[in-house]
Amino acid sequence: MRILLTVFGLVGCLFSVVSATALTYKLQPNEKACFFSYAEQKGLKLAFYFAVQSGGSFDVDYSVVGPNEKIILEGTKERQGDYVFTAKEQGEYRFCFNNEMSTFAEKMVDFEIAVWLALHLNDHRSLISVIWARASCWL
Repeated sequence: MRILLTVFGLVGCLFSVVSATALTYKLQPNEKACFFSYAEQKGLKLAFYFAVQSGGSFDVDYSVVGPNEKIILEGTKERQGDYVFTAKEQGEYRFCFNNEMSTFAEKMVDFEIAVWLALHLNDHRSLISVIWARASCWL
């Protein structure tokens, strides 16, 4: 058992690219801000977490749009969200926050976007989730 845990630890260290870091963004009134992540291949897992920390009613509209402009997730006036989905196709995924409904309240939004590959070992009871790439963010 100890050897198995050591092997899992080494595999995780070899494939881990960046440690997990949450980002914070100040969303201005009437602003829509998008962040992007690229799935190198279909079948990867994408995780999206956000929480409104301050401003207005602590709510924001959000959307996740995949390659070919296909809407993956969307919601209105949400305080927080935590989602995981499988990339159906290779390409760029867009994660947007929308504060266009507000005329005066800025919002502070904490969020994290992660892309990873789940490796299934021969022993079906074991599953290693290895962080493959973190989000690349552009405004």
